[in-house]
Amino acid sequence: MPVRTDEWEIDVISAGLQKCMGGPPGSAPITISDRAADFIFSRRKVESGIRRDDISDGPRPFIRSNYFDLSMVMDYWSEKRLNHHTEATSMLYAARECARLALEEGLEKRFERHVAAGKAMSEGLRALGLTLYGQDAYRMSNVTGVYIPEGIDGERVRARMRDEYQIEIGTAFGPLVGKIWRLGAMGYNAELHKVRLTLAALKAVLDSER
Repeated sequence: MPVRTDEWEIDVISAGLQKCMGGPPGSAPITISDRAADFIFSRRKVESGIRRDDISDGPRPFIRSNYFDLSMVMDYWSEKRLNHHTEATSMLYAARECARLALEEGLEKRFERHVAAGKAMSEGLRALGLTLYGQDAYRMSNVTGVYIPEGIDGERVRARMRDEYQIEIGTAFGPLVGKIWRLGAMGYNAELHKVRLTLAALKAVLDSER
């Protein structure tokens, strides 16, 4: 379903271009509400010779770094055209092409494709006798976590999938390291035949490791 930012009163949303939009990493779409914009601009002031706008409602914590300083980035987008950074033109073209392809496919069709691919991945993993991580009601369509079977070297399986089948499955983070794999079905790879190829390769590797 679409993200209804105004209806849900969401102030800031950002996403990775490389995920369901299927683009290269390194650039991220972002949307900012008027309320969030007002707050961001209220964090400006003059200090140490750095240009900041004075604010009338008392000091607020201000941004001390250029890194992801949205108030400066927003000046870059505005009519002021104040240069915050030099954007990679190739990334802008890539982002535009991703958006064009998404609209050409249709958002509803794209959502349905990801849901179907995620469902196929989940059902296929269960058919292999594996246990999924998390409850079905809260699981994302684009990434499926699955427990590494007892007695299986998870990193060895990942390496074999990559080296023998050119398919990469993800490891986990924090307390789940070494306990689960993460299998993605997003963007260009959210296709049923690609899910089936991944499942077939995983089955072949697991069968030979047991």
